Amino acid sequence: MQTEKLITPIAHAFPVGSVAWGVINGMQVVTRFVGSDEEEARKEFLGIADASFLGKFGVKGRNAAQWLQDQGIVVPEQPNSWAGNADGSLVLRLGGSEFLIENAPGGNLCEKLLKADAKPAGVYLVPHVEASFVLSGNAVQELFAEVCSIDLTRAALGVQEVVMTQFAGVSVVLMHQDLEGEARYRVWCDSSYGPYLWEVMAGIANEHSGGPIGIGNYFSAYK
Repeated sequence: MQTEKLITPIAHAFPVGSVAWGVINGMQVVTRFVGSDEEEARKEFLGIADASFLGKFGVKGRNAAQWLQDQGIVVPEQPNSWAGNADGSLVLRLGGSEFLIENAPGGNLCEKLLKADAKPAGVYLVPHVEASFVLSGNAVQELFAEVCSIDLTRAALGVQEVVMTQFAGVSVVLMHQDLEGEARYRVWCDSSYGPYLWEVMAGIANEHSGGPIGIGNYFSAYK
């Protein structure tokens, strides 16, 4: 029997019939919303892309940091901060002893960690199936000002800071990252709120001559 592919948790927020679908990492996602030239223009003003297909892995507990280091993972030293690994994967330290790891584009670190040896005492798996987004553009701060009450400008954020806050009433995790020569923001939220948050952010983006774009505009691995 054929296994049904997963579908992005924000699929219900996408228009019907006017987008191009594809499969990335076993998940059905929209790879193009409009023509390539228009997507490039949207990206410059205020682009928003779905990155929910990137694999995630989570652990917590008093020995979680040491266990990750034993697996060769770079672990952020401070709570509420993030680090990048050599393969491009992200490690977010959510508080003192909980970690969210996300695969690099085209990577499989999370799958390797899931198959690693039995976890020692003080290390507990934490399932992560969040909806996640990439944001960028000249008007991204205008979007933040409309959906969040705290200052999320690059000057206010620490270089490796992870922020847990509210976007339009939805709890999110946010970080800033310079990647492939561009300034980008990453946002994660509970998958059940993904469609709502996408609609809110995409609506604001449209007001600023931006809008949804395919993930290949941000990650060259998916062009």
